[in-house]
Amino acid sequence: MPNAERKTKQKQAVYEALCALDHPTATEVYGFVRAKNPTLSRGTVFRVLGGFADSGKAKRLCFAGSDVRYDPTLTPHAHARCRRCGRVFDVRLPCSSELIETAKSEAFEPDGFEVEFFGLCVFCKNTENLK
Repeated sequence: MPNAERKTKQKQAVYEALCALDHPTATEVYGFVRAKNPTLSRGTVFRVLGGFADSGKAKRLCFAGSDVRYDPTLTPHAHARCRRCGRVFDVRLPCSSELIETAKSEAFEPDGFEVEFFGLCVFCKNTENLK
């Protein structure tokens, strides 16, 4: 019987930070956790996040020109990334099952997908309109 994963205070702190922050980088999670847990090392935070991604407790997001980000939302969804401020938003995909079925019709068995939208967030768009 495989060993159950140990729940530690460090893992709990990292997961709470992951959920509290918006698509954070490992460095952002470390800064958040470190404020409350000054003895928690950077390496531990990075290892725990990697473990969450490897075990399916979080998604690892790899965007061009950006540090790796993490997302605790595991339901199928896309992401929108502002090209000015870099903020990442969740986008609900009403047709996610259709995307998977389309891939299957091409003789491919998908186990997931990533969709990324680029553009300007509302804040950056409004700032641009003020110029």
